[in-house]
Amino acid sequence: MSNSSLLVYDCEIINLVPTQNEEPMPGVNYCDGWDDFDGMGISVITAFDYVTNNYRIFCNDNFEQFQALVNQRDVIAGFNSLAFDNNLCRANGIEIDDAKSYDLLVEIWDAVGLGRAFTSADHKGFGIDACSLANFGEGKTSDSAMAPVWWQRGEIGNAIDHGLRDTRMTKRLLDTVMHNGLICHPKEPVMIDVRKPPVQPPAIRFL
Repeated sequence: MSNSSLLVYDCEIINLVPTQNEEPMPGVNYCDGWDDFDGMGISVITAFDYVTNNYRIFCNDNFEQFQALVNQRDVIAGFNSLAFDNNLCRANGIEIDDAKSYDLLVEIWDAVGLGRAFTSADHKGFGIDACSLANFGEGKTSDSAMAPVWWQRGEIGNAIDHGLRDTRMTKRLLDTVMHNGLICHPKEPVMIDVRKPPVQPPAIRFL
């Protein structure tokens, strides 16, 4: 492993994604679906920078600082970031190179033999909540679908807190992978040997 630098990040959206067979929530703005990255908008980006050992928060007034940080770091890690967060960022003028991205969800799928792209129902059940529960007994304390609702209602603190929790869960799983390469399978009582990111941060702090 090289001594390159690592950044972990997560995006929350402004406009809610419609759910099939569910009535729209009154007074809430929606995008057109999971492929409508232009229509989603970004409310907040939460990140953990391994170089400074700090959590960071980025909103519309300082997105350029996030872009500068991305440019400075060698590996950008996330959970479902290749399919979602990276594309969402691009739609909002933030460039993240897939070539220097490490997507923990993709690596988990690959490690259990499912392939690196979502192609079947077998890929379900490996979400950040399920993986965190299996490994730490701690999952999400709020529904991800509520984050854009909170943002639209002016409950900015709740939306940011949700994003920080997602980033922290991703970081904890990533720390475990970097420490020994193994994490608990979220659906079976076995361990998964996950490929480590091509980075060795100055020190792994289990925050």
